[in-house]
Amino acid sequence: LANFTTVSLNPLVFAFFLDVMSKDLGVSRSTLVLGITIRMIAGGLFAPILGHIVDRYGARWPGVVAGIIATVAMVGFGVSSKILVLYALFLLSGLTGFSIVGGNVITIVPPANWFVAKRGRALAIASAGQLLGSAAMAIAAALMIEAFGWRSAWVIFGAVAFIGVVPGYALLMRRRPEDMGLLPDGALTAPVPTAGATGAPSAHDADRDFTLREALRTPVWWTNLASFTILAFAISPFLLFRNIYWRETLGFSPALIAIGVALDPFCFAIANMIMGFYAERIPIRYTGVIGGALRSLGLLPLTLGMRDPSSVILHNVVWGTGSGTTSVFQTMVIPDYFGRAHQGTIRGVTTLAMVVISSFGGPIGGYLLDHGMSYSVFWWLIFAGVSLASAAFFFQTPPRPHRAHLERPAPVEVAGRG
Repeated sequence: LANFTTVSLNPLVFAFFLDVMSKDLGVSRSTLVLGITIRMIAGGLFAPILGHIVDRYGARWPGVVAGIIATVAMVGFGVSSKILVLYALFLLSGLTGFSIVGGNVITIVPPANWFVAKRGRALAIASAGQLLGSAAMAIAAALMIEAFGWRSAWVIFGAVAFIGVVPGYALLMRRRPEDMGLLPDGALTAPVPTAGATGAPSAHDADRDFTLREALRTPVWWTNLASFTILAFAISPFLLFRNIYWRETLGFSPALIAIGVALDPFCFAIANMIMGFYAERIPIRYTGVIGGALRSLGLLPLTLGMRDPSSVILHNVVWGTGSGTTSVFQTMVIPDYFGRAHQGTIRGVTTLAMVVISSFGGPIGGYLLDHGMSYSVFWWLIFAGVSLASAAFFFQTPPRPHRAHLERPAPVEVAGRG
């Protein structure tokens, strides 16, 4: 629900406000879009701190505060007229982590804490809120801007975010089941560790609780960071310029492009749900490899310069399916490989490097195209980056358990407390 109601902060929905806001405020689109970059960098820089807070105290009250901040930011978008004030609101909204790729620890960490054996489906269901919300809020934005104006639309989105986040987190959210005398997955007894395919204890049977420092000493963490950073860096300009390429170079109609782009999040959500179940039965790195292969195939209509209108539909269906499959690996790898106790902190540091570096992908891509690079070379470079990162997923096997925790961490909340 939190993912669904805060998705209006992401670029997909903000794109509907771009033209009307820039005209009414008297600023260029590039000046206004700079706010998105500020938001991403702020989210990346704050992610390690937010992750540590969620690990230590749980997501309950950080979620309440984040929901209030998101509400203030959206309502502020609707009432502000100064670009510097808008930049400040963009920065503030980034501190919530909502709709920051890989950085939303407030909605990723809790289900990963409460589920181990069924972690794949739990994370898939939670993530589906963001994908379905992207489609729903995009349609809502278009309708509300037309009916009420963009300022009223932002105020309404702010109210929706408050209702979707604050009451639920305040009343229902808890850090871990152990804090309430329970066990993950609703189990009645602790699972007995069993040998996995590699002879090591399965990650679904026993958590491997690495601290941040211990995780940073493992090759798999660095390989994972490098692969997802390359992937994000390549995808950023791809998402920015594919619509322009279809419209201006190939002459496809805006209606066709809109239909194609709308299929992306739906295919993402369906693939994410299905692979979330399968990820509980196979090594999760395989979901990354499969998703990466599908993404590479999805890029072929662009790299090959296909001019048939159906290529737009084909691309978005295959790309969205691959993205949803890869997302399962991205959300599960940290709790599965490094345990639950410090996953927020580890995810936060990963997000810091990934988001800050990848935020330059769009400007660099625009610079290359503006200075004469052909779209054909541009798409092949992106294809190479996506394929290289995806191939690296295969080699990201779980680290050896650093230690076994025989004692459970001291709870910060107990059953019966408000």
